[in-house]
Amino acid sequence: MAEAASRDPSAAEERVGLRGLTSTARSGWARLPESVRATLPLWLGSRIAVALLSLAAARALTSRPARDAPGLRTLWDHWDVGLFTKVARYGYLSPAYSDRTEVDFPGLPLAIRLVHLVVPDWIAAGLAVSLLAGAVSVAALWRLAADEVGAPAARFAVVSLISFPYAVFLFAAYSEGLFLAFATTSWLAARRQRWWLAGLLGAGAAGTRISGVAFGVALAVQYVVGRRAAGRPVFAWPALSLALPPIPVVAYLGYLRARTGGWGAYTDAMRDGWHRGTDWPWSGWATTWASATDGNGASTFVWFWRGELLAVVVGVLLTGVLLVGRRWGEATFVGVMTAIMACTSYYASGIRGILVAFPLYLLLARAAARSPRVASVYLCLCVPVMAVLVIAFTQGQWVD
Repeated sequence: MAEAASRDPSAAEERVGLRGLTSTARSGWARLPESVRATLPLWLGSRIAVALLSLAAARALTSRPARDAPGLRTLWDHWDVGLFTKVARYGYLSPAYSDRTEVDFPGLPLAIRLVHLVVPDWIAAGLAVSLLAGAVSVAALWRLAADEVGAPAARFAVVSLISFPYAVFLFAAYSEGLFLAFATTSWLAARRQRWWLAGLLGAGAAGTRISGVAFGVALAVQYVVGRRAAGRPVFAWPALSLALPPIPVVAYLGYLRARTGGWGAYTDAMRDGWHRGTDWPWSGWATTWASATDGNGASTFVWFWRGELLAVVVGVLLTGVLLVGRRWGEATFVGVMTAIMACTSYYASGIRGILVAFPLYLLLARAAARSPRVASVYLCLCVPVMAVLVIAFTQGQWVD
């Protein structure tokens, strides 16, 4: 009977077809860039782990009937996710909602709206954007690190990003993942002296987060450093590429002015919606310190304020280390970004700024290449915190 089956032409054709598909898949995988092959399995595996953790926590930490346990869409629809999806659905200053979403740059809402053409659910579309953007980010980050310290240490650069305490925002439909994708690919293009591509991708970063303003300044510094190192004139046609990153910022502010009649729409929204404005850094520190040391305050928010203080400290220290290492462009990015988040009436979203500070992960990769213990210590400290914050966010607790 087995012999008869082996002689069955249709079965033989099926086996040949399966082998052909496997061979095609292997050939296609081999043609992918090395950075993608080195990082995609790790990235997708980490996303599955985060998803399973959020689902397991939702079932272990509730007393509701098992049939009412929330799914992924519900678990990841918290806080600013709703704001970004509102903009994607209705645009800014819409009568459909009252939130002052003008403080959120349009990059992510536009990406969500684009993906929504093929993903009907708005929250799922946002999660898809973060998934795809993260895949690009880790591949570019790996390539940046591998060019310096080789493949083994470059893998730790990716792992250190994935396990960063606030990496929950790389899974959620927040703007960090998309910004990081634009910033890392732009920096990679800049390293290769492909300045028009770097400027175009830098414009994508500038249109996604306020951190893009700092990135645009850093790109200009990197241009000067790179051109001088290559023995090429600074004042040349490629210098015009540095005008690309400011374009989406100016265009967005111009759009708000056309809708509101004033150039201060962004700062007005920050003040009216979030009670936040520009201030001296020591004033912002004092205000945030008072909230971070308030023993009567809600624990979730007290620890949030402490994280914001730590973010500024990390930003200052990281800037100093990068300056000592004569990494002028990277130091400019981190330094200007830290100054922006410190010069406010109180600190907020700064820890998410450190999350997208890709020079930190390159620094960790260089340190791990010299001493493998760095990786072990970092992971022991960060992974548990990251897991706790994933659970907190998906349970609707304030994280950042």
